[in-house]
Amino acid sequence: MKTASDTTEGLRNVGLAVIAFGVVVAGLVLGRAFLIPLAIAILLWNLLEAMIEGFASVAVGPYKLPRPLATILGIAAVVLGFYLVVSILLGQADAIGAAWPRYIARFESIVSDLTQWLGAERAAKIREAVAAIDLTARIPRVIASTQSIIVNFLLVVAYIGFLFVERSHLREKVAAMFPDARRARDTSVLFATISESVRRYIWIKTIVSVITAVVCYAVLRWVGVDFAETWALLIFVLNFIPNIGSIIGVAFPALLALVQFETLGPFVILVLSLTAIQLAIGSVLEPMLMGSTLNMSPFAIILGLAFWGTVWGIVGMFLCVPILVVVMIVCAHVPSWRWLAILLSKDGQVPA
Repeated sequence: MKTASDTTEGLRNVGLAVIAFGVVVAGLVLGRAFLIPLAIAILLWNLLEAMIEGFASVAVGPYKLPRPLATILGIAAVVLGFYLVVSILLGQADAIGAAWPRYIARFESIVSDLTQWLGAERAAKIREAVAAIDLTARIPRVIASTQSIIVNFLLVVAYIGFLFVERSHLREKVAAMFPDARRARDTSVLFATISESVRRYIWIKTIVSVITAVVCYAVLRWVGVDFAETWALLIFVLNFIPNIGSIIGVAFPALLALVQFETLGPFVILVLSLTAIQLAIGSVLEPMLMGSTLNMSPFAIILGLAFWGTVWGIVGMFLCVPILVVVMIVCAHVPSWRWLAILLSKDGQVPA
């Protein structure tokens, strides 16, 4: 039977937990300028480490590639990827500007057609809403955002470089932190488990995203949608956002097809085909490759998307799943927090 002191102790613990959660959320919001580049750097560092390990496992006869050569190949692959992205975006910038008047004319035609269905009053409100969008007023914000992106990019590159330097001394630091050999070993195992799970998730997600983008690109080219390369790149990036990213990746090129073509046929074809591709790869291929790596509750992922999207915006949505993976693994190894790992899991099975 619980006594008054036990009840008071429980209420105090709940109050302290609520206060601690509030402090953590406040720290995440106030420190986002520092924490977001660091989180992105850790994510990209894990992806780069996974690529390096993949190159290092390649055998040439009886010999395997040495770690330094594998590192060079991994960095070269990342640099090549960024070069292709920038080339695609810059190469189609002029084409987008040239096609913009045609899209506006088609959009006005669609609004005129809507007048017959919605009535002149509602159509006029739509026109006023579109006319109220002042792009020139947004130019200073775009310039400031571009400057911020450049600064954060340089920070991310610097963080990744220092993470590579620190990697070789991690074991010594863990041993110095925990003089007890067993605790040091358990901590090293915990770090290794987290790193392996995150790297496996990022690596498989990258492969799945590439496959999705390539197949969608083939469909976009077949239908004849403008800027198919840009849309394929967008689909690749958005595929890292669970659930919502797939929906946005289908919606954007479909809406472009709506203003590009004179008929609804290409729009319907794109919606059906891209949705089928996303469902087939996301529901069949990805679970086959992931296996038990991501034994996480879909509801927990949705809650994580809402929370991290509120705290860190679109970047938080990209980082949502890796952060949840880390939280679930850490909670699974702490007896007093194991209940949280079970709640985050899909079927209640968490590592012992």
